[in-house]
Amino acid sequence: MPETPGGWFELLLIFILVSYPIVGGMGFLVSSFYYHVLSERRDRPRYLEQGEPFVTIFIPAHNEEASIESTVRYLAGTLNYPADRYEIMVVDDASNDRTPEILTALMEEFDQLRVVTIVNNRGKAHGLNCALAFAKGDFLLCNDADTKPNPDAIWQYLSYFEREGGQNLGAVTGNMLAANRTTLTAEAQQNELNSIIGLIKRGQLAYGALFAFSGANTMYRRQAVLDIGGWHAEQPTEDIAIAWDMQTAGWRATFAPHIRFFLDVPEKLRALIKQRHRWSSGGVYVLASKGPKLLKHPIKRFRMMPVITDYAISVLWSLIYWITLVIFLLTQAVFAVSGDWERFWHTWYMAGIFVALQMIIGLAQLTLASFYNDRGRTLRYVLFGPIYLLGYWMVNTWTVALELIPAFAKVWSRRDGGVWKSPERSSSLQDAGEETGGAA
Repeated sequence: MPETPGGWFELLLIFILVSYPIVGGMGFLVSSFYYHVLSERRDRPRYLEQGEPFVTIFIPAHNEEASIESTVRYLAGTLNYPADRYEIMVVDDASNDRTPEILTALMEEFDQLRVVTIVNNRGKAHGLNCALAFAKGDFLLCNDADTKPNPDAIWQYLSYFEREGGQNLGAVTGNMLAANRTTLTAEAQQNELNSIIGLIKRGQLAYGALFAFSGANTMYRRQAVLDIGGWHAEQPTEDIAIAWDMQTAGWRATFAPHIRFFLDVPEKLRALIKQRHRWSSGGVYVLASKGPKLLKHPIKRFRMMPVITDYAISVLWSLIYWITLVIFLLTQAVFAVSGDWERFWHTWYMAGIFVALQMIIGLAQLTLASFYNDRGRTLRYVLFGPIYLLGYWMVNTWTVALELIPAFAKVWSRRDGGVWKSPERSSSLQDAGEETGGAA
């Protein structure tokens, strides 16, 4: 056993490095199984019994000429909900492509469509807050410009709000799946969506709180959004921030695995890395800006404590991983140069065991998530599991480590983190609507 404080600290770092991804992965396997067996059937959407509330569908858009027409047409013509009981409100945030022209033509065709135009680019959260003042609905469905929910999504979402205890429900987020699977990068993301959305959110429900809502498709109770002051425009990722705010304020949130929506995922590695930088920045920003306040009242906010703890450890683990990887490679170089081959191969042997354990846990997550989502029909994507587990996992930890200091700097300087940047959409996006309609 260590005899000095430094020795104990070193032992703690080693324990976190080795145990977190393995113990954490097993924890999500157990908690998701608990939810799936005891709660998932009971949580299925039910037909509405108390009328059909008016719903406003928000579509935040910035330079979305590739997808906006397809999405508006889908929402206006495919949803199984009375046309006079919902409106579509596009928030055009300073688009400088053909988006405004397309929306002008669509407004002449669809009476349900309204457009809120913002002159200066201020980001998604700011745009949603502006649209909130014009929305007619008591319930708000936030739907990204590249996203198409299954046709029954509106009434399925609303069924959660009208059931027993639904008056305390602030948000319901759906099950995210990829619409485009035309490249190796996009194919491998199907594993990630199954794993993170299909399994981890189930696990989070087992202890009562969600780390994030899906920014691509979530329904909110308008009263709950107003209660917390709307979306926070300074946050790089508004979906994580509003999830923490709403649940901290006492509103409940739930994940609806049977409500599916399909979105455009990055098809190129460069676009994927750019996306993950934003996600990592947003997660660290929320942790730094909201975590300390929550920790002041751990008993009162007990449902959020597992969320904070798990994410804080994952951020620390990402940083430690890259530091220890550098140390590992340097020591291996020293062993090789000095001819100490016994220690060289022993170290690689131990590292191999560590990676193998992670792979086993990861493949178990992907396999179980596939059975949760569609009774195993997507098991063919497990073939891409090693690419996801080794490649995407490295990208995620790398972006967290890189964004750690900049995100803390943004919190300290109170800089605006929510300005839009033009998205890079897939070339196959126009065909996604047909696939989504058939799959739903």
